[in-house]
Order: sequence, then C-alpha cells, then structure tokens
Amino acid sequence: MSCPSCSAPSLSTTGACACAAGASSPARHATRWCLVGTPNVGKTSLINAISGSRLEVGNWSGTTVEVASAHAVVDGAPLHLVDLPGAYALGGTGAEEDVVLPALEADPNALIVNVVDAVHLARDLTLTLELTELGRPMVVALNLIEQATARGTTLDVAALEAELGVPVVALRDHRRHGAGSLIAAARRAAVPILAVAYPEPIATAAAALAAAGAPTRWHALATLTDELPVPAAGAARTAARGAVAAPPRVPDPVLQGHRAALDAAGIDPFLAVAEARHRTAHALAGAAASTAAGRIDPSERVDRFLLNPVVGPIALLAGLALIFHLTFALSDPWVGLFGTVQEVLAGWVTAAALPPLLESFLAGALVEGVGTVLAFVPVLFVLYVILGVLENAGILARVAFLADGLMRALGLPGRAVLPMVLSIGCTVPAVQATRTLEQRGDRLRVALAIPSIPCSARLPVFVLLAAAFVPAYAAMVLTGLYVLGFAVAILSALAFKHLLRTPPSSGAMELPSYRWPPARLVLKLAWARTKAFLQGATGPILIAVVAVWALLSLELANGMSLFETVARSLAPIFAPLGLGDWRVVGALIPGAVAKEVVLGSLALTLLGDVPAAGIGLLEGLATIGAGLVAALQGTLTALWGLGGGDPLDADLSARLGGVLTTGGAVALMVFTLLYMPCVATLAALRKAFGTRWMLFSVVWQTGVAYAAAWAVFALWP
Repeated sequence: MSCPSCSAPSLSTTGACACAAGASSPARHATRWCLVGTPNVGKTSLINAISGSRLEVGNWSGTTVEVASAHAVVDGAPLHLVDLPGAYALGGTGAEEDVVLPALEADPNALIVNVVDAVHLARDLTLTLELTELGRPMVVALNLIEQATARGTTLDVAALEAELGVPVVALRDHRRHGAGSLIAAARRAAVPILAVAYPEPIATAAAALAAAGAPTRWHALATLTDELPVPAAGAARTAARGAVAAPPRVPDPVLQGHRAALDAAGIDPFLAVAEARHRTAHALAGAAASTAAGRIDPSERVDRFLLNPVVGPIALLAGLALIFHLTFALSDPWVGLFGTVQEVLAGWVTAAALPPLLESFLAGALVEGVGTVLAFVPVLFVLYVILGVLENAGILARVAFLADGLMRALGLPGRAVLPMVLSIGCTVPAVQATRTLEQRGDRLRVALAIPSIPCSARLPVFVLLAAAFVPAYAAMVLTGLYVLGFAVAILSALAFKHLLRTPPSSGAMELPSYRWPPARLVLKLAWARTKAFLQGATGPILIAVVAVWALLSLELANGMSLFETVARSLAPIFAPLGLGDWRVVGALIPGAVAKEVVLGSLALTLLGDVPAAGIGLLEGLATIGAGLVAALQGTLTALWGLGGGDPLDADLSARLGGVLTTGGAVALMVFTLLYMPCVATLAALRKAFGTRWMLFSVVWQTGVAYAAAWAVFALWP
C-alpha cells in the first residue's frame, strides 16, 4: 500500500503516512529495516516472526560473516529485513562488528531496529547509546522479556522511551503478538535524544570535529578515539541500490590539535568516552528495570554442573554421541526414500530405450553418481537442525568455554575455538573466520589446523561406510572420527606453535542464557543452510562426477578406461592402508575437488555396470509413494525408539563389502577425514595467507592422513 500524499510505501493500516499530516520523517517510508543488537539477542527469530517463511542465510558482501535476511509484505508494502551481525559496539575490531557500521552507512534511509536483551539491559544499552549518536530514526525492541521476568526483573518501558526519545516496545511473545507491536512502533520511529553527557573537553572536541567534517556525533567521537572501523573490501555494499559515498575525513591538523589539547589536560579520549557511555547505560538500566533481591539466574545453576572441568568434557562427548545417534536414526528413512527415487529414475531411463551412451550418462553419471551424493541431504539437514538447536540454545558457547583452557595451553586465545566449531559446518568460512583473531600467527595456526576437523561434506562418506561395515557401532565410530579430527587439529596447532612464534592475544567470552529456540526458526535456518550447501556443492559435484564418467567411458588400447588406468597406477601406494582396489583409490582423486564426490565416484565405478530394470510411469510413482509412507513410518519409529535401520544404500554397501575389509573401511574414513582440503578451502587459504601456506596445507594434511590411516589399518583387529 502506498502513501496517497507521496507515493512512498506506508506501514500504516490506513495507507496514509506521516507526511499526509505534515510530517516527513524518512522512517515513515522505510522499506528496509536493519536489525542491530548484541549476539544471541534474538534478531533472526524476530525477522522470522515478521516474514514467515521467507528467511534467507548468506554471507555479507565482501566478507564471510553470515547474515540472515528476509522479504515481507506489511500492510501491502514490501519490506526488506536485514539481521546485521551481533556486535557489542559500532567501532569494534571483530569481523562481525566491521560489517555493522558500513552497512548502516550504505543505506541511510533504512530504519534502525535496535534489539536489546532485557536480561542484560545495561550491557546492551551501551550499543543503543552509540546508535543514538548516528542521528537516525530508530526503534528499540526489548527482547527476552519472559526470561527477565523469570529472574524477577520488572521493566518500565515508558521510562526508557522517555529517556531515549524513541519508541520502545517490549516483545513479550514475538512469535505471535510481538511482531505486530514492533510494526506499530515503527510507525512512530523518531530521531533519538542524545542522552550521553560527555566531559566538557570531550564534548567541545566532538563538536569541533563535527563542524570540520565528521557526519555525525558518533563519527566525531570515533575519530577522536581512533575507533573508526576499516571494513573489508565490499563490506559496505548492501542489496539496496545506490550505495552512498564514504563519510568525509576530518582534516588531520584539526584532529591532532584536539588530541594534543586533551593529552595536555591528562584526558584519554577513549577511556573518557567509554566511561561516559558505560555510566549512562547503567543509569538508564537502573531507571527502567528493577530486580528482586536474592534471585539466582537459572542458567548459572546449570552452568555450575555442565561447566565443571570434570563433568563438562564427559557430558560433551556423551552429547556428541547422542547427536550422531539422532542424526542416523532420523535421517535413515529419508535417505532410503531418496534411494527409492534413484531406482525409479534409473528404471524410467532404461524404459525410455535411449541410445546407449545417453542412457549411460543419465543412469550412471546423473542418477547413480550425483544422485548418491544428493541422497544424503537428509543427513545434513538433520545435523543442521540439531546444531541449530545447540547454537540458539546457548550450548555451543559452553563448548567454546570448555575448550578455552585448552586453547590457552596451546598458546592460542580462547576464541580460537569458535572457527574450529564453525568448521563442522564448512571449512571455508571457518578459515575466513580466523580473521577475528588479532595476531596473524594465531590466525595462520588455526587456519592450518582446522581442515582436520570433519566438515559436513565428509559426513555422508562416514555415514555410508559406518552403516555398511559397523552398523551396530556407527554412532560411536562417527563420534570417534570427530574426536580424532579435533585431536589432530589441536596437535597440529601445537606443532605449529614452534614454527610460528606469536604472542597470544586475549579476549572475553560471553555465555548467553539458556533458552529453547523456536522450532520454526531452527527448521528455517537448517533448510537455508542446507540449500546454501547444495547451491555451492552441486556444481563441483556435477563436474567431477561427469568427468569421472567420461574418463570411465574413454577406453584405451589396453582395454581399460583412462580413469581405471590412472587409478590402478596409484593403487600400490594405498595398498598398505587396505585401499588397494583401484575403484577406491580412484574415488579419492575427484574427492580432492569436494569430499562429497567420493561417494558419487564410488557409486559410479561400483554400480555403473548394474543395469537398471525398466519401470513404467505409474508403477514408478506408486513405488515413490510407498517409499514416502515408509519414510514417515520410519521417522515415527525413530522418534519413539531412536532405533537405527538398514544400511543407507544397500546396493552400494554390498559392493563395498567386496572391495574393502572392515579395517580398510575405517582406514578410508580416516584418510577421507584428514587428507588434503577441498579446492574451495585451498582457495580460502591462498587468499588469506598466500600460495606457500596453501601448498604446505596440502602436503601436511595428506602426510598426516596417510600416517593415520596406515596406523588404523595396521592396528585394526
């Protein structure tokens, strides 16, 4: 719906905006909201409540920082919602904080929606005060009200609104009514009152710097305190058209003159500004919130048990085993459904009576090769759901806390564990996330170590081999592989400590309160991440599998295909690992492109000679329908009893049993876990640290993989 007076999209229920009544605030016409707040404050959940099912997850332009966004229609008008990364300050040094200010500057017409944690009101209001100094229309949304109330905190929203001069809304249930309350508050968005009273010399200097070219009070103060962030290339770009120019610089003589005057007066501008904001934030929180005496935070009670140095690691390992047990139990039925669809598609190709080469390409390369990889999408989706619950419930932060002491023993800052945890999803953003570490030596050590940690791309290989060779102990084997991966990463970082001597940096780590995340949010995020994985992996998988099919189809004078000839020549090198069969060795070659391709290559070489039986259209549809019913029944059975099922791909599992022993299968899992990073990870390493360290990673990882796989095969009973 558009405003009848100015044709701008309106957020009002009547279609009229404030300009019809003589006002002209740009907030009335904001078609883009930027949600700003500290980490774990619930911005993504709020976006999901407003937009419904239109949540998207991606990386901010020019960075590796994950950003959730969505499109919504409010009162007939399009609205773009952007969840800016969690940050504690606009002038911070972390990768997430480098994004927030440039994003706000790039779209000056966007409405700032400051989401504040009602449980930690004083802490979050420090960022709120910085946002007020940008001089932009904004709204403050108090989230996690239920948790604050449970702790005995009483909030005076009207008092906070009067002090800030902007609408303040308490989101008591953002999943139902809170979204509507925020939309109503957005119609009243206003430029806030400048609430911080700085010492007179600081205020005078800030005013002079603003007159000399600083665009806002915040920029003037950040220039004075040397806190202006230097964003990565492209970080200031947004999806909005027409990005604005960078803010003008204050002339150096003016800046140096005011710094000299403050220095002569014995005033440190950074400390003076920080102290004024801190004092004001606590005063605002004291006026707007009161807490009953004697109440103990329930999260603290749980942490006393889970963060115990003895109990914590045991609980962590037990939880990891449970995660993989759940992953197996809940995904098995749907992997079976994908397998049924594969069989039907192959049967339809056979029944079509196509030319032999085309039939081989469709049934072999696409259905068997690519299809086998895609059939394990349910495994990834279930894992992303479980990780999403742990992440949004505050569990992963506790994992990082438990590992903090170990990181420091390795000479690394405690926050180095966060890229390691991130690498469970994908190694590429984990490598790039090391830029949050201050010292280059720390960044390099962590980046070279984390390719040993199993990413989601390797999980389908592990799942198939574990289910085929050790079905009774599959969850334990997967847990062992993840423990091994983390152990190798830690030992590698320890080895690199003597190679790269860098003073360790320090940093604080926050433990968010425990909370059960909305199921809808977790499912949307899991699907968005699975879709992002598919979009990034489908291309390399298709290219690699088609290349393997082409090389298998190209027969040489010796009667063997080119692919078989190359693989057989390399087989003696891998024979000591129990991997002497050329089809297994051949699968590892394209696996260097993307680890998922190991499965596709195995399916192509082991099942490519098995002709599919022709099947009619109706019969195939009936078979798929029956498979869907079986998948639903299997899921209910798994939820009830958490039981495992049959091997995930019975045909491929049977063929693998003819070319691998159990010891060889475990050695293959270990080698796949540790050998050279995929090409995307190598590209990230090269971009961040140069070609020399990229090549070092290839040699190091492959050497460690060979030694570990040899040891496993030699010691296997």
